[in-house]
Order: sequence, then structure tokens, then C-alpha cells
Amino acid sequence: MMHEERRGTKGILGAALGLVLIAVLAVGGLVGFRALTEDDGSDRTTAGATVAPTPDPLPSAAPSTAAPSSAPPSASPSASASASASPSAAETGPGSKTIDPALQAAAERITARNNAALVALDIRNGEILAVTEQATSLSGNLAPGSTFKIVTTALLLNKGAVTPNTPVPCPATAFSGKPWKNMNDYANPGATFKTDFAMSCNTAFVGLQDKITNTELSAFSTEYFGLNSNAWTVRPGLATTDGVVPPAVSDVDKVAQMLGQGELKMNPMTMASVTATAITGQFRQPITERGGPVHTAPRKLTKKVSDDIRNMMVACATTGTAKSVFAGMNGVGAKTGTAEVGAGTNAWMVAYRGNIAVAVVVQGGTSGAGDAGPVVRAFLDAVPAGR
Repeated sequence: MMHEERRGTKGILGAALGLVLIAVLAVGGLVGFRALTEDDGSDRTTAGATVAPTPDPLPSAAPSTAAPSSAPPSASPSASASASASPSAAETGPGSKTIDPALQAAAERITARNNAALVALDIRNGEILAVTEQATSLSGNLAPGSTFKIVTTALLLNKGAVTPNTPVPCPATAFSGKPWKNMNDYANPGATFKTDFAMSCNTAFVGLQDKITNTELSAFSTEYFGLNSNAWTVRPGLATTDGVVPPAVSDVDKVAQMLGQGELKMNPMTMASVTATAITGQFRQPITERGGPVHTAPRKLTKKVSDDIRNMMVACATTGTAKSVFAGMNGVGAKTGTAEVGAGTNAWMVAYRGNIAVAVVVQGGTSGAGDAGPVVRAFLDAVPAGR
């Protein structure tokens, strides 16, 4: 809370300077931060196969008046500089908000031109630091595509079905109930499971479908990743959806779910949480307000499994499908995804760097690396070193 200045000339000058500062910050995007951290009495969101046009309980900043651009989004150095300030104890106590004003401003600026929904959170505690397109990001019900291979991979590693170095061929086509293919007819008959993950080889995962039962992925998602619970309290009174991974009803359905399709329903918040859980080993429910009730998952991944997933995501960012996105950036792990939606596609990417996990979906995008990737890269560029 801001403290009132002492009366007199200094107080008048301080008030005037404060008004100028507020105006400058509003232009810079912190209007969005204020809206994100204040209640407006409209905490109602209806979930469904598509996002319902209900009032946004965490409204974004006023839309940009700039013309749409196809140029890659960029981060402002000022966002990184101001984000490095340490919050006071009063700003982190029960009831305080978790949104980082500088990262929120950067996220709003970066996503404004890209039809992108973004959630970034702190992997150590689940605190949401930035969110755009809130209805999609927190309450959306979208197939996550190959980003969900993180959960499938965790299951396969956890039960000892494979290791990262297990040879798992990647044919151009595999058959399980129907033909399954890879993007651009990619094939690698000598691949390891780590390479399959990094290159997002669908057919390699199809070849592993007999390693799990029709109900196993659903149960694992609940027990280790906190999904399927319908119990997350991101903020008291705020309606969100926390992922749907139903039991598969056939082998075709099981394969589709292993690849992030079928009846899976996720959003950027749940996929950012999946990323954080996978690389730390423990589910920490996302929140935008501290001190409230949180859902917990009954089980944790072993350190070996979480370390393996970290390394496999690094491989995706350095030698795999996200290589072009993160050229020149160190310490990043990622997973790309492209989800089929009717006759179209949605582009996904999840990534982590330092203590930050971020998930982005671009509805109507054609590839994770090509559409969601530049948004993720620009956002991570805005995160200050050591965050």
C-alpha cells in the first residue's frame, strides 16, 4: 500500500510527480496489471469445448491501437529492469496478488499482435506472474497437441517402460486403429526416445501405446499433475478450468491422448503448470492471490524422472523442433505442439528458463515453433537474469 506524503510543499510536489508517474506507467501497460489484480465483481466464466464469451474477471489492458504486424514480437529493456525489484513483505502476504507488473506489461505488449494467450508462472510456488487473453488462458478447453507429450513421457519414464536412451524407431507412418503420421513426413529409424521427444515424433509414441493401459494416462495426470480435479482455487471466486484427461475408450483414443489430441482439454495455465510439475517433480497449484486454499496432488515424480524431462526439453530447444526459436539463448527447455481443431490447427509452445515456466497458444496458428515460439522467446527475453 502506498503511504501518504507529509503535507506541505514536498507533499504537493510528491503528489504531482505521482500523477505523472501513474500516467506514464499506464501508457506502458501497467493499466493491465491494475485490472489483473483488482476484483471487478464479474468472476464468472463458462467452460466448454470453446471459450464462452463471458465477462472477463481479470480484464486485460486496453487493446493496442497499433496496426497488426507479422514481425516477431519484441521485449522492452525497461520491463526487464523494473521486474528485478524485490517485493516487500506486505506485497507477498496472504491476500496479495502474484502478478508481476513489469512481466505483465511485457506479456500484454508481446501478445497484442499475435492472437496469443500466455501464462507465465514461478515453478517454485505456482504463482502466476503474467496472463493474457484470460478467458482462453485460465478457462479455455483446447487440445494441447504435442506439448502434452510431457505428461505421456513422464508416465512412460515413471513406470520404467523406456529411458531417454532407449532405441525407439520413428517411422514416417505407424498404424494403430488408423494410420498416424509425423509433420512433414519426418522419419528417423535409428532414433532414441530422447530424440523422438525433441523432434516430436508422433509415430514413435504410437509404437509405445501398448506400454500403457486405456485408463493409465488419466489416472497419472490426476495423481502427479493435479489435473482432472475441478478443484483448483486460482483466486477465491474466480472460475477456471484445470484440465480434462478422461480415460480412453479405445486404442485409437488412447493414442490420440498420448499425442495431446482426442478428448483432452487444456489451456495455457494448465500447460504452464504441467511444465513446472514435470521439471520440479511436484505439482504446485497455480494462483493469482496468495494465502487461499490450494489443491494438492497425492504423488511426486522422482528426481530422476524430472531431471530426464528437463534434459529432454533442453534437447527440444537446442537440437529439436524449437531449435530455431531459441538460437543464442542458454538455459532453456521447451516443447512444441500443433493441435488439430476441425479443419484448422492451434499452435502451442511451453518452455522454462530459470524459475519461470511459460505456455502460449495461438489459435489458428500452423506450427508451435513458427507461431507460438516467437511469443515465448520474446517473453523470456523480457525476464531479468536470475529470475
